[in-house]
Amino acid sequence: METRYICTYVHCSHPGTNRYEMTFKAESIMDQKNVATPFCPFCKKEMLLAPAVPSDCVHQTTADCHAAD
Repeated sequence: METRYICTYVHCSHPGTNRYEMTFKAESIMDQKNVATPFCPFCKKEMLLAPAVPSDCVHQTTADCHAAD
């Protein structure tokens, strides 16, 4: 399983059409408490953890969470 972080800054200068995403293989991360905070190389803003599945969404700490219906 991979751990994904995405840039959520609205005015990010990333040249792609999607948000900038950084992915780490499971073997490169010991656990979530031992991960440095990743920053976007384009806008220099803090990146947020992307949810693996929608049910993993925590609005305060997870990117791309949708409001509950």
